[in-house]
Amino acid sequence: MKEEQLLHTQQPCAVEPPAKPKKKRIRRQKLELEYLRGLVGKLEQQMTQLKTRQREDAGHTTAVNAEMSIWKGIAERQQTERARAEEKNQKLRASLEGQLKLATKLERLLRK
Repeated sequence: MKEEQLLHTQQPCAVEPPAKPKKKRIRRQKLELEYLRGLVGKLEQQMTQLKTRQREDAGHTTAVNAEMSIWKGIAERQQTERARAEEKNQKLRASLEGQLKLATKLERLLRK
């Protein structure tokens, strides 16, 4: 008997259509969509500016590197010239010392 009662008391399941979205939710979604579109515009503009700046910086970096390369070449030449001058100076000092010794010996011989 219980089964019969259950069968008679059960009502058929009615399928309800989905509830319409409420106005507040729709408005919130529209506002969020507008905000996100605005944000996309700002970010695209910022990206364009950064790309432009990056290209400008790359050109500037190339110019700076070229200038540094010129100065590096000058510094290397000066260093080479300095090394040669110091070597020549040492040879001249050694030669002068030898000549002074020779002059001293000749002077002693002449005094005798």
